[in-house]
Amino acid sequence: MLKKPLLLIGFFGVLLVIGGFIFNPSFVGHFTHDGSVNSSMALIGIFLIQFYMITIGGLIIVESIIFKFLPSEKRTVQYLFGICAIGLVIVITGVLLHPSFIEHHLNIFKVDEERFDKLCNIQLGIITLGFLIAFISVFLYRGKLAVKKLATISLVLVILIYLVVVDFSYVNAKYPRNIILKPGEYSKVLDLFLGRDILLSDFSPRSTLKVERRQILKAKYPVIDIHFHFHSPFMTAEDKRILKPANLIKVMDSLGVKTIVGFDAVETDLDSLLGLYQREYPDKFFVYSDMISGDQGRILTDEFMASLSSKLEKFHELGMQGIGEFPKDIGLKIKDTSGKIIPLDDKRLAPLFEKAGELGMPVIMHTADPTAFFDPINKYNERYIELSKYPAWSYFGPQFPSKEKLIKEREHIIKEHPKTIFIGCHMGMNPEDLSYVGYMLDTYLNYYVDISAVLSDLGRQPYTARKFFIKYQDRILFGTDGGVLFGQEGWTIERFYRSYFEFLETENEYIDYPEQQAHNQGNWYIYGINLPDDVLQKIYYKNAEKILFGNESN
Repeated sequence: MLKKPLLLIGFFGVLLVIGGFIFNPSFVGHFTHDGSVNSSMALIGIFLIQFYMITIGGLIIVESIIFKFLPSEKRTVQYLFGICAIGLVIVITGVLLHPSFIEHHLNIFKVDEERFDKLCNIQLGIITLGFLIAFISVFLYRGKLAVKKLATISLVLVILIYLVVVDFSYVNAKYPRNIILKPGEYSKVLDLFLGRDILLSDFSPRSTLKVERRQILKAKYPVIDIHFHFHSPFMTAEDKRILKPANLIKVMDSLGVKTIVGFDAVETDLDSLLGLYQREYPDKFFVYSDMISGDQGRILTDEFMASLSSKLEKFHELGMQGIGEFPKDIGLKIKDTSGKIIPLDDKRLAPLFEKAGELGMPVIMHTADPTAFFDPINKYNERYIELSKYPAWSYFGPQFPSKEKLIKEREHIIKEHPKTIFIGCHMGMNPEDLSYVGYMLDTYLNYYVDISAVLSDLGRQPYTARKFFIKYQDRILFGTDGGVLFGQEGWTIERFYRSYFEFLETENEYIDYPEQQAHNQGNWYIYGINLPDDVLQKIYYKNAEKILFGNESN
């Protein structure tokens, strides 16, 4: 009699294994409208289901074989132990399936902040399901024990182990600075309860400094903003309203901004954006594409990379005149079909940069990120508050290349393509080290930098920055990284641009800047550098005109 249930259980395990091998993305694709699975989260769901079907099916087969050779009089207890074992296997694999493990071993997509949260929640669900199965099996086994107290202790022990595992795998992943299992930190919590301390995020001192502050309502000279965004995950309803061409032009005219170079067009909307902005207002707008967006959620194939140069020619024929903002995820996160991160200076990308030079199209390139983003998120990190708010912006850890490696790869590209103009976004992402930026500008005549989104670093070293701007006045471009978060924390588009004008045109002291409040970018204030008029003209528009129009002077 008992052999039949074992046979059925074993047969069920075999079916699970076979079903697991059949249930793959290709099979599921047959039931979709376009014959494929395009969603990265759907892919990860399919892989997880396939993995657990094969794993649990194999475990059931092994258990049914083992039970066959065990005494039949304790078969119920054996079944409960088998169910408990399945639960524990689910737990163990759930712990292993951390977002970073999935990103680096399944090679489906890069884990951004939204996907990180979803994967953490999936991991929590898997671990909870495994422990629930184990708990139920122990609870049922409790009825078979003579010593009920021992069974109750076992149940409590399962719950405690569950809480420890959740803290280790889920809580530490989503909240790496938690103090749940750090008793030495509990006194700080008590200080918060008693009002003897406050949270760092609540620290918002009001300066008592009283100094003259000269207001700049309109730029002293016409401005070309070489770094602006028409798309962004941070974009608000207010941003979309402002970015309507008629609204944006009205604001530009009031501020003295004569031209904007906007990024982020993808192949599917490039022509429409060119029509909406550049063709309709040719003196006001340029529209660039980074050439990669729309493909960052998947692996870049050799075929895709080989097509980039011909795609650039197609975009150029449509009217696009530059590449921007070439994404930082190349070299940092995006992988090829072998599962390896694609280096920034990968030979497969070389034809794209060479073609840009042939067509006279500048490449506006974002490489790496602030140095603090590559450091541990701890009390010594000067961007601690920002990284606490956006933990996915951290690139600390062995799964990421070092900033030094990324910067070296970029230098290699610039060296290998001397006929192509490269513009390093955000002072080449080296605003903390202007001596290195100077080395790059001295060494490579085809390299420029823009000042977008780095007032926080430039403005805290005003003497060094002013000398640098004067020395390299022919190689620095005005840019803002604008297009997003207008209106946040009182930062209207007018105030946003005026903060740049104030930094460049005045000696104002202890002034705020947009990213300080919108992104918590740096917990400090900055100082103006009051540039001479001839330098201002070059940075505001002459250097950009030289690149955009080939004008040596205007």
